[in-house]
Formats: sequence, structure tokens, C-alpha cells
Amino acid sequence: MDIGIVAQNVALFAAFVAVVWLVGKTRQHRVVKQVEIQQQMLAKFESAGELTEFLESDSGRQFMRLFESNPHRSILALMSIGIILTFLGLGFHGLAFSDSDFVIPGVLTLVIGIGFIVAAAASRRFSKQWQDELRNGG
Repeated sequence: MDIGIVAQNVALFAAFVAVVWLVGKTRQHRVVKQVEIQQQMLAKFESAGELTEFLESDSGRQFMRLFESNPHRSILALMSIGIILTFLGLGFHGLAFSDSDFVIPGVLTLVIGIGFIVAAAASRRFSKQWQDELRNGG
């Protein structure tokens, strides 16, 4: 096997691992910040009654919406990553016509991109299904 192909595959894999690691660190940082904000908010109330009163107010409900998970955001992120990787894979395939070393990275990137798109579609479908079940009391 050509050392250039191995180096390209290792570089592609390293880039993928780096992206996954950065996404994970970003999510972890966001969760830590949310916990800190919630702890600071709880510390400002002297009694459980004050906290309950705040949470029942419009301001409290609006504040708590900041911490609700939004499946649409995750679905859009998956779809965006999938589209980018799919086009990157197609680009590698275009380069493979002039240099066959790009076939393997092209196939890998294309398949991963399509996988992200399928994951986004499945997430959307399940999200809709679960929302319908919650609305119907199931």
C-alpha cells in the first residue's frame, strides 16, 4: 500500500476525531455553564416559596426555557454535518478521477456524511413521533 494513501487516511481520521472531540468539549462546556447559572439562581432565593413563585411567573418560565433541550437544534446540526461531509466526499471522488489516492477518503467521507443525514432523518422522525405520543397522553 502506498504511504501517501495511508497518510491521507490517517489525516482524515485524525480530523474526524478532532471534530468529534471539539463538539464534545463544546457540549460539556455548555452543560457546565448551565449548571453554574442554575446554582447561582438558586442561591439568590432565600426560601423554596420564593423560588416556586419565580418559576411560576412569566419570567421564570422564560428563564427555564433556556435550559430545555431542543431536538430541532440537534437535528439541524446532524444534517449540516452530513451535508458538509457528503459534499467533501463527492469532492474527493472528483479528485479521484485524476489521482486514485482519493478514492478511499472519498468513500469514507461520503459514507459518513450520508450516515449523518440518515441519523438526522431518523432523529426527526422519532422526535415527531414522541411529541405526538406526549400530546396524546401516551
